[in-house]
Amino acid sequence: MSVVELGALQSRYARASDRFKAVWTYHQFASGVFAKLLNEKVPYEIDFNQLYERIKRISSMLNVAEAAVASLGLDHAETATTRASRELIAADDRISPSVVRRFFEKLKRQDDNIIHFLIKFYFYADAVEGDRRDKVDFFFTRLGEDYMPERGEYVSRESLDLRQRVVALVSLLRVGETPQEEIVRLIRAVRRMREEIGAIEKFDDLLDSNLLKNARTFKHRIGDLYFNPDVLMAIVDLNVTTKNRFAKLYPNEEQKLLADAENLLEHGKAIEQNFGDSNPSLLEEIARFRDYKERFDSLRAQSNVKHDVVAGLKSSMNNILAQLDRGLSGHEEEAPDLPAAFFDEARRVDNVTERFGTNEPLLEYVLKIDEAIEALDPSITPEDLVQLPATQELRLEAWEAAGYQKLIDRRPPDADEDTEELWLLYIRAAALRIKVDEEATILATAMAAGVRPEGELLAKAKRSLDLAKELDELFGDFLQEAVYYSNRRILHQLYRSRFRLLRGFSGLWLIYDRQS
Repeated sequence: MSVVELGALQSRYARASDRFKAVWTYHQFASGVFAKLLNEKVPYEIDFNQLYERIKRISSMLNVAEAAVASLGLDHAETATTRASRELIAADDRISPSVVRRFFEKLKRQDDNIIHFLIKFYFYADAVEGDRRDKVDFFFTRLGEDYMPERGEYVSRESLDLRQRVVALVSLLRVGETPQEEIVRLIRAVRRMREEIGAIEKFDDLLDSNLLKNARTFKHRIGDLYFNPDVLMAIVDLNVTTKNRFAKLYPNEEQKLLADAENLLEHGKAIEQNFGDSNPSLLEEIARFRDYKERFDSLRAQSNVKHDVVAGLKSSMNNILAQLDRGLSGHEEEAPDLPAAFFDEARRVDNVTERFGTNEPLLEYVLKIDEAIEALDPSITPEDLVQLPATQELRLEAWEAAGYQKLIDRRPPDADEDTEELWLLYIRAAALRIKVDEEATILATAMAAGVRPEGELLAKAKRSLDLAKELDELFGDFLQEAVYYSNRRILHQLYRSRFRLLRGFSGLWLIYDRQS
């Protein structure tokens, strides 16, 4: 046997030994879960001692003289480990992600090696989809977080050390290469979700926004791209932010929710007796409320409250109160005052539609530009304005921001040739870029996850491509006009805004063409 072949045999033994450690670690974890949380015996019988002794014997045979015997022994050991892994995976079907969280949150901070080998168990078994994606996600977050008692919150661990750990773990998977631009898009999408969740100040907004549900769906749909080290580290940051936000907003909400639910539960029978005959749907809603209340109490006792149960309980209570309000109202009540924010939003929409028309297809994205710019001090120069956090995500050019300020009378025109038609072109091109980038990211994510995009999304992308062609023709018309052709500053602005739109158009077209 050559040195190379002997080296390969030793590498094979190292993998077999590592896999056994992963299987054994999972067995220890499963034994605790079934005994302490599920009150059952483990649903498998595996002779781990025999398997360990078999692998241990091979360690003394890794030499030229006994290489053939060692190779045969590894064949048997690998088969036995695979069989054990299958039995453990079958048992794992009975352990939900919430049970995994409950088990580890009841423990003191565990040795990270345990988490490492649990992740390896799922990787060696190639079991990383469905609920197991949630479990792996939880384990990676445990690896990537540290609790800071003085701050009362979790923080992400030092990125270089964490990345080395992540790279070592995901190397066990056979994940294909992915273009770097696609990785960058996914990371940006994860960071946007993290920023949106981190900015939420009310618990109701956290529930109503569906951000938690959308984040989970995203992690499932991106498929193997989840395991790209840079994407995975961004996801760990997202998870840490989500954990801190929920922990900060939930305690006060829980006390209020408990008080409201107990009060409604106390009067439930009286409500049924007095209003049930005339309002069958009210009876159904009360039954739904009691079911959610029972589930909420059970999960709360286990320190395992889920946001969807909280959302369902609140929604059910609101539905009951709304039906009672309608049933008890014998006269028209005075309409409540609308919040000032309602009028601010209505004013903003009116300002935009007055200048762009009510049929503007880019209205939603023009309003995003308006929202970012209107809140800022008019004295800020356009060059500085586009570098601020409120506008940076929109990736505007300075003259595009200036054009919008001029359009809403917050900045005077620069010269006679600086016209409203030019401002409108800049702003519509910027709005379409935002729309195109958003749709390209969603389509690319769907492609990476092997999911066929919905027809409505493809139709929206097609409309964006058609609109980009129209605006490109309009740019061409402007560039032919002598007043602009002779102005080097405006000529540069027109070309740059046009080429940036064409770049976004080409990216979306390539993705759309593959899908359609």
